[in-house]
Amino acid sequence: MRKYNVWMAGLVMMANSVISVAQAQEPALNVQPPVSAPILDSGSSPAPANEAPVPTAEKPVNVAEVPVVVPDAPVIPVVPVVTPVPANVAETPSQSWNNTSWQVGTRYTEVQLQDKSRGTPGDGSFFGTITGITEEQDGWPNKAYVQYRLFKSPVWLGVSYDHVTARTMDDSNGDGVADLGGGDGSEEIQGVIPYLQAAWDNKSRFSPYVQAGLGFYQAEFKPNSWGNNGQRFVEAKSNVTGVELAGGLNIRLYKNLSADIFAKYMKVDDIAGDWFFNYGNNYGGPFIMTMSYVAYGAGLNLRF
Repeated sequence: MRKYNVWMAGLVMMANSVISVAQAQEPALNVQPPVSAPILDSGSSPAPANEAPVPTAEKPVNVAEVPVVVPDAPVIPVVPVVTPVPANVAETPSQSWNNTSWQVGTRYTEVQLQDKSRGTPGDGSFFGTITGITEEQDGWPNKAYVQYRLFKSPVWLGVSYDHVTARTMDDSNGDGVADLGGGDGSEEIQGVIPYLQAAWDNKSRFSPYVQAGLGFYQAEFKPNSWGNNGQRFVEAKSNVTGVELAGGLNIRLYKNLSADIFAKYMKVDDIAGDWFFNYGNNYGGPFIMTMSYVAYGAGLNLRF
C-alpha cells in the first residue's frame, strides 16, 4: 500500500510539471479595447443595412457623339512565296513542246541498196553487161519534211522528200566482178513520201517515234558519155511507188529545237523497161533496176 501511494504521488508531481511548462511557453495575448464608434450628426441617419442604395439619375449618352477609336491594324510583312524548283526541271520538256501542232526538219542519210548485184553479162543482169550497181550518196542534208499533229494526239501526218541514185557497173575486165571503171550511167529516183507517225512525247528530252508511208517516185536513167553518144539507149517506166517503214528518236536541244536520229527501210518497186544498142537500132534486152534500200541518218527539226 505504501508503494502505491508513493507511485501516485510521483505521477501527480510529473503532471504538475508538464502543466507548468505549457503555461510558461504559451504567448501572451495583446487584447486592445475596440475603437469607439464615430458620433453621427443629429441631422443625418445611417441608411438601413437591408435597403439598396438609390441610383443617381445620369444624363443619357448619345452614341453618335462618342468618338470611335479604331486601333491601328498590325502591319504584316509581305513574305514572297518561293516555289521549290524540281531538280529535273531541265529534263522536262516545255509545255510549248507538247502543245505544238507543226514540225519541220531535214536530215542527212546514208543509203545502202539492198540488191546490188544481178546475174552475169547478158544473162539475168540488170541490162547488157551491167551486173552491179552501187549507191551514190547525196552528201548534204536534203531530206526535208513537214508534219502536222492530228487532234492534239501523238499521231502526226507528214510528207517528206526523198532522192536516191544508183550508179551502174559492168564487168569491164571479165573477172566476173562489176567494176567502178565501167558502167553506162545512173538510175535516179526522187519524189515524196506521205506518212503517218506516232511519237511518244514524255517528261524526258527523248521522244521515240515510228512511222509508215507510201512513196511516189519519178524514175529516170541518166546515161554517161557512153550512152550519150548513142551506143546504148534505155526505155523504162518513169513512175514507181514504194513502202516506207521507219523509226527514230527526237532529242530536244533547246526549247522547241531538236536533233533527230533516223532509220528506215524502203521497199521500192522494180523499175522495168528495155535497152537498145548500136545507136538505138538494135534491141539489147530487158532492163531492170532494183532500188529498194535501207537508210540511216540524222538531222534537226523545229516545232511550232
